[in-house]
Amino acid sequence: MGTNTNESNEENGVVEKMEDRNDDYTLNKYGEEKKKKNEKLYKSIELHHLVNALPYIDSYDNELEQNAKKLIEEEMNIMKETNQVKQYLENFPIPDLLYLKDDNSIIQNELKRCEENNKMDILNFDHYNIENNPESNINNNSTINQAKKTLENHQLVLENLHNALINIELMNKYKEVIWSEHMKTFTQVDINLQNSIKSLKENIDNINKKRKLHHLSYVNDLTTLQNERKDFKRKNSLVLKEIKKLISENMIMKYKQNLI
Repeated sequence: MGTNTNESNEENGVVEKMEDRNDDYTLNKYGEEKKKKNEKLYKSIELHHLVNALPYIDSYDNELEQNAKKLIEEEMNIMKETNQVKQYLENFPIPDLLYLKDDNSIIQNELKRCEENNKMDILNFDHYNIENNPESNINNNSTINQAKKTLENHQLVLENLHNALINIELMNKYKEVIWSEHMKTFTQVDINLQNSIKSLKENIDNINKKRKLHHLSYVNDLTTLQNERKDFKRKNSLVLKEIKKLISENMIMKYKQNLI
């Protein structure tokens, strides 16, 4: 009996500790949730403490927005009235650019050429023409620098010929594929032309149909007009007959009156 009582007491103690932990957990959870609700929005972002100047994260009221817009409008009006634009960056140094520091850089030389309004130099292809150029003959060189320049020209020509050889080999290797792709473009052009011809024929047929409908409508109108004309002529003839009859009767009556 004693052992059972001790075991039950121990179990009750464990259960109470677990319940206390659950209560603490619920309290902590509730407190954290309440704390999260009261926190600013930017604090939910990781490493937010490294950034201290983002005004668009925190909420603001309409009054502050109106005041800021009013200040900007006043500044713009002052600039318009005085015809002066403030140079807000005049106190800041010009950023250093790597390619502008070097006087021998292509960008620096090109900017200088544009500032001086000089024309661009024509491309020089003389170093590719080594057969007719006497300077390209190494036997005519008298100094080491001339010999080096001649060797550089020959090296450029060899590289150019090597690239041309590679292009020819690629053309021989892929000529069938390239030609088939080239013919595909013509096939597509042919399909587009056929579609254009088809659409043009449809447009012509539609125009002809509209013309026929107009002709039919005009024929009907002309037929009705002709029928109306015939009807008017018939009525006019009847009216003329009646008029003649009345005239004859009138003359007879006048004649009788004269006799009396």
